[in-house]
Amino acid sequence: MILKKMPALRFSKAKRVCVAVLAALTFITPSRAIWPEKNPAEAVRNFYAWYVHESVSGSHPLEKEREQMRKFVTEGLLSRINKMPKGRGGLDGDFFLNAREVDPDWGKNIAVSNYYVGRTMSKLGVILTGRKLGDRQFEVKVLFEEGAWKIDEVKFSD
Repeated sequence: MILKKMPALRFSKAKRVCVAVLAALTFITPSRAIWPEKNPAEAVRNFYAWYVHESVSGSHPLEKEREQMRKFVTEGLLSRINKMPKGRGGLDGDFFLNAREVDPDWGKNIAVSNYYVGRTMSKLGVILTGRKLGDRQFEVKVLFEEGAWKIDEVKFSD
């Protein structure tokens, strides 16, 4: 009778160990929203979800989270943004949103369409839908650099 209970006891311990390992991996694995993507549309979607969330929480990712920005944006674009004059007649508002205020819904309602997808460069159409401030519609050019798609250009039509 004791021998029959032992395998069940071992299985139960193995089950607990597996659950503990899976739980640990869940907490250790980085969030998808901050991981570089192999798909250009998914990379843009993840960037805007992360960027809007950080902006709404007051983090100012363009200034305070440069390392994280480099996962999503080319060094060339960051350099061009740094050289832009700020204020009237220059960059007056958020470069990536073309707005002074941020609608929290923009980070949750992101539509991306492929205009052109190549091996190293793609052009995408993006619409961020918001209830508070309305929609933002623009084009994004992304380059495949360092094993990931990164934003290199943002063009607003307004």
